[in-house]
Amino acid sequence: MKHRASLLLSIPLLFSVSQTALAAATAEEATRLKGVFEAYLGATEDVVTVEPDGEDYNVTLDISPIAAKAAASGTTLSMTPIELTLTDKGDGKWDVSQDGPVEFNMKAPDAVSANVKLETYQWDGVFNEKLGTFESASGEMKNATVTESIIDPAKGKMDVSATLKNVKIEQTAVANPNGGVDVIAKYEIDGFSETVNGAGDAASGKPPFNLVMTAASGNYDTSAKGYKAKSLLDLMSFVISHQSKEAAVKDQAGLKAILSNMLPFFDSANGTGTFKTVSVATPIGPIGMDSLAVGVDMNGIVKDGKLRESFSITGLAVPPAVVPPWAVQLVPKNVTFDIQGSGFDLATPAQAILAALDIAKDPPLPAGFENTLMPTLLPKGTADIGLNPTTISNDIYSVSAEGTMTAGPANPIPSGKATVKAKGLDEVLKIIQAAPPEAGLNQGSAVIVVAKGMAKTDADGSLSWIIESAGDGKVLVNGIDPTKMQ
Repeated sequence: MKHRASLLLSIPLLFSVSQTALAAATAEEATRLKGVFEAYLGATEDVVTVEPDGEDYNVTLDISPIAAKAAASGTTLSMTPIELTLTDKGDGKWDVSQDGPVEFNMKAPDAVSANVKLETYQWDGVFNEKLGTFESASGEMKNATVTESIIDPAKGKMDVSATLKNVKIEQTAVANPNGGVDVIAKYEIDGFSETVNGAGDAASGKPPFNLVMTAASGNYDTSAKGYKAKSLLDLMSFVISHQSKEAAVKDQAGLKAILSNMLPFFDSANGTGTFKTVSVATPIGPIGMDSLAVGVDMNGIVKDGKLRESFSITGLAVPPAVVPPWAVQLVPKNVTFDIQGSGFDLATPAQAILAALDIAKDPPLPAGFENTLMPTLLPKGTADIGLNPTTISNDIYSVSAEGTMTAGPANPIPSGKATVKAKGLDEVLKIIQAAPPEAGLNQGSAVIVVAKGMAKTDADGSLSWIIESAGDGKVLVNGIDPTKMQ
C-alpha cells in the first residue's frame, strides 16, 4: 500500500516543472504551465486545465478524455479529477497542494479490474525546479481501500483487497554535490488489512486459496542518494512525445542520451520498516507476530554493486495443527535473517546494453548478446555473499550464525568461513530423545551428539563451531575434518 501512496503523492508534482517564475498569476503563465503539464501527460484536449486565481494557479488533471479513447479497446477507466493549487514562490520554487477524496477505477475484460479509493487525501509541498522534485512535502490519507481482481486463463481468478485506516507521509530532498538529489521519505501506517482469495480449479484439483494479513501499525523509512529525479522527468517527456515506434526510432540517439544520463538511477538506497501486532490467517491456521521488521540496502547501477536484505520476527506463534504437542517447545519465537551480496558490477553491463541497443531492430539486441554480459557482471569471476548475524531462538535455546562465502564461475566450489554458536542444546536433545518413535528422530539425536563433541565452549557457556572451506571440496569444523572422524 505504501507504494500506491507514494505514487499518488509524487505524480502530480512530477508534472509541475517550469522554466520561469512570476510573482503574480497571469493568463500567459497559465498557458505556459498547461504546456509543461502536457509534456508529461500528453496534449489530449481537456485533460489539463490551468486557471489563474489571484496569486495562485488552479490546475485540474482529468483523465476522462483519455478514458474515452481507451474504451474503444474495451478497457474502462475513471478517476476523480485531481485538483492542485500552485503558488509561485520565486527562484524556481512552487507551493503545491491537494485536498479531497480520490477514486480510481480500471477494468480490462478477462484480465484485471481494480478500484482505489481514498476517503481523504491531503498533502502540500514545495516543488523545486532545480532538483526536479519536492524539497519538502507532507501528506495524510485516511480510510484507503484497494480491491483488485486478476484473471489468468492458466491460473484462474485471484481477488485482492486491502484497507488502510491512516497513512502519514513526509518527504525531503536536497541537491547531491555529485549530481541528482538525496531524498528521505517516511511513512506512518495505522490499521492495515489485506485479503487474498484464489478461486482454485476443480478440473486440475487446485484448491481455493485464502489468506488474510493484518497489522495494527507500522512505519517505513526510505532514503536514496544521488537519485536522478530530473532525468526521470526527461524520460517521461520523451515517452509522451514519441508515442509511435517510428518516432522513437527516429530520435533513438535522444532516448539513449536520456537513459545514459539516468545512470546509475541512484547511487545508493535503503529502506527499513517495522510492523506491530501482525497476524496472518492461512488455510492451516493463524500465524502471529508481535513485530515484523524488514530492511533493504542497495547500490544503484554502479561498478561496486551491493545488495543487503534482512527481516526480523519477534513473538512468533504458529498454528497448533502444524506442530505435534511434543515439539511445541522447539518452535522458535524470534527469528532474524540478514544476508548481503557484493563484488558484482552493474554499470559495465548497463553501458554495454545501451551501446548495443537498437530499437529499430527486432530483437533490439544482437543474438547471443546476453552471453557477453556475465564476464562484465562478475569481473573477478566470483561474487561475495555475506551472512550477517542471523539468529533463531526461544525460551529454551538460541542459535546464531554469521560468515562469508565467495562463489561464481571462477570458483565452482564455494570457499568461505562461518561461525555458528548455540545455547540450550542439552534441553533440545532431551526433547528430541523423548519424541515418540514414529517421529523418526534417532538420527537427529546422533547429529546433535556429534556436533557437541566437535564444539568449543566459549566464556559465556555457548558452544561454537568455526566452519571453513578452502574451495577444494574439504570442509573443516573447528579445524577437524568430519569425514575422518570414527
